[in-house]
Amino acid sequence: MLVEDEEGLRSAVCKMLRRKGYRVIEAHDGLIAAEVFRAKAAEIDVVLLDLTLPGLPGGHLLKEMRRIRPDVKVILTSAHNRDTVRSLIGGGEALEFIRKPYQFTDLLLRVNKALAPGFSGSGVH
Repeated sequence: MLVEDEEGLRSAVCKMLRRKGYRVIEAHDGLIAAEVFRAKAAEIDVVLLDLTLPGLPGGHLLKEMRRIRPDVKVILTSAHNRDTVRSLIGGGEALEFIRKPYQFTDLLLRVNKALAPGFSGSGVH
């Protein structure tokens, strides 16, 4: 699942992930993402989640996703640095982090890592 409010970025990332064989569910704001996640949580293997979203901020959405499915794998995306992200989400969440702007190859590595058996994430990496 890709939750990103920047239409151009969301479209480009979805297109590239689909070319690599991934099925991608898109959401452009936090409220829609929460609805979609509630309905399809069992189908979602990893969430690419922007921290700054309209409707429901990424940190709040992350907490809602964890409430619904505590083991969901998350890759948080943000233009903020790692320390700011840790402070905004409380620092204890198990997720990966990639800072914007990012290279698609870096994002793909993190997606593959998150989907690998045994991945648990531990803090913001």
